[in-house]
Amino acid sequence: MRVGWLWLWLLLCSSVLARPAITLVSSQDTHDSPYGRWLALIYGEAFARLGYDFTYLGYPGGRAPRLAEQGRVDGEIHRGADYALQTDTLLRVPEPHFHTTYAAYASLPGVHLAGWQSLSGSHYRVEFRRGARQPEMRLNGVLARDRLFDVATPEQGLRKLLLGRSDLYVEQALVVEALKQRHPLEFAAIYQAGVMEHSATYAYLNRRHQALLPALAAMLRTMKAQGLIERYRQQALRESDEALSAGARSPSSEP
Repeated sequence: MRVGWLWLWLLLCSSVLARPAITLVSSQDTHDSPYGRWLALIYGEAFARLGYDFTYLGYPGGRAPRLAEQGRVDGEIHRGADYALQTDTLLRVPEPHFHTTYAAYASLPGVHLAGWQSLSGSHYRVEFRRGARQPEMRLNGVLARDRLFDVATPEQGLRKLLLGRSDLYVEQALVVEALKQRHPLEFAAIYQAGVMEHSATYAYLNRRHQALLPALAAMLRTMKAQGLIERYRQQALRESDEALSAGARSPSSEP
């Protein structure tokens, strides 16, 4: 009988001591990029300080926003400010984690762009990654529908440029630069044709976590004041370079 009471007491203690958990998602490409490493470091620390266990998952295509909208995860980790206008169930954390650059990439020589409006009235065939709501919304405002297409992955977007099946691919700059480092020969002809936007990016949480938003925003501000966000950026870039070097040394990476 005493053993039974002991197990019950331990079960009750473990349920009381268990930390709440938060799971945030993004596209697989963002997750696997230096941005993803940076985000994992930032929010792993922020949620740990707030007493939460944190998990960051990547999903292909547009699956991440669907899971977030359905409430099957706790939110999305990396979205622009305007995403608040496109979601019914997520709330923006009122403090950006960092700023990102969207750029247009080309293989056809002589393309020079500066901002979304520089595409207005053009006849370029432009592609963006499926599920990337910010470029989708911006591009729909300046291009005819028959000139705008989506692709499943950044690799596909860059390869279609090389094959002449598109003229421009719009993506986060750090994502493309990481791919060009990983595949220097294949993507040697790809160049940045112009910066489209440099903007703040945020995490978005499901409405059930509304009470957590002010505390998470305050924690991000504290971490910035402590220099942690910049330190994590340098760490993410260093880890990405190390992973790239390790892949280059691996026998499986040889032709």
